Amino acid sequence: MSEPKPFASLSPSLLARKGAARPAMRPQIMPLTAEDRQRMGFGSAALAPEWPAPAEADDLGWNDLGEDAAAAAPVAEVVAIAAEPLPAPAQIVERPEVLRQIESLADVLSAPAASARRRERGTALKEGRKAAFTLRLDAARHLRLRLACTVDNRSAQQIVVEALDRFLESKPGLDDLARRALRT
Repeated sequence: MSEPKPFASLSPSLLARKGAARPAMRPQIMPLTAEDRQRMGFGSAALAPEWPAPAEADDLGWNDLGEDAAAAAPVAEVVAIAAEPLPAPAQIVERPEVLRQIESLADVLSAPAASARRRERGTALKEGRKAAFTLRLDAARHLRLRLACTVDNRSAQQIVVEALDRFLESKPGLDDLARRALRT
């Protein structure tokens, strides 16, 4: 039996693009400072002469342009800017009118809904509004209706209302029934 293969690890060179592309960051094989090396158990810098001193290493391994790491410019001293404390208010400020209005509206809205008077429901015809309904058409009729709207330069509602009026006029006695229904 053959031994199982160890798991492959993805290194920066494997992740680089095809061709001559190289990874932008070299692998970090050493701690960056002597203190880090000592803390991690590698001993002092004198015991590990094969590692370059941190000054010789480029910052975190980045060397995007392929040039030697340039000496870093001296960093200016950081000065903390402290804001002066605000003076204590001379007088107690009254609550703004907007906040009072918001609270009064919240009180009104949180009142029980039973106090609100219920609107009596009526029919659309009694109130003088138009009644609405949904007209369900198969795809072929819908296409023909849209084309008729385009050709006649009229809305689908106008065409359907005209056709409905012609149909209702052809039914005898409907007008009398409608008048009687409105009286009751």
